Amino acid sequence: MKKINILGIIASIVFIASIIGMFGDFKEGAIEGWNHSDQMRSDSIYRNPYKVTYTHFEVRQLEDSILSKVENKQLCIHVPYKVNTISTYVEPSRWYTILQMLLFPVAIALLYGFYCLIRFLISLSKKEVFTDKNVHRIRWFVYSVFTTQLVVAIINWLAEQAAIAQINLPGYEVVSNAFMEIDWISMIVTILLTEIFAIGTKIKEEQDLTI
Repeated sequence: MKKINILGIIASIVFIASIIGMFGDFKEGAIEGWNHSDQMRSDSIYRNPYKVTYTHFEVRQLEDSILSKVENKQLCIHVPYKVNTISTYVEPSRWYTILQMLLFPVAIALLYGFYCLIRFLISLSKKEVFTDKNVHRIRWFVYSVFTTQLVVAIINWLAEQAAIAQINLPGYEVVSNAFMEIDWISMIVTILLTEIFAIGTKIKEEQDLTI
């Protein structure tokens, strides 16, 4: 039981560290979002901001395209360069707007998932491990995180599809890799471990009733 208590403390420390990291990422995202909104205010397209979205896309150079060149003052020659990402405006689809509205309830579910994780860690510190409440809590956390990542990936994919249809960048094509940003292996393993934990809890309850 002492080992479980120590593991609970370690998990709590890791969780707090991850929360601090999330706040740092949130701060960077907020600053970036504010800079984008400033740019939209100064752009004529801001006259109707609800018809467009300002976002980032990865691009890939076409095989038959000619590399652009820039001047290297130190070498006194022109050297080739290529573009990996672009930031621009696209008109999103109706589904993009609908899923954007779904982000609010998904965010609430995610917050509740983090609350469930905290309650789960507290239960570990109290030496209460294999319980139905903990199964409920860990499932809420894992599936809320997965749902959030999936919804965000679909939103990004819809934006990429709009960019593919609307953006004409000579020598390049927009790359659709929204779903590749999800670590599918880690998520699948985490879900499997969660369900194994649920099965273990059920087996323990059946053994307790048998005794």
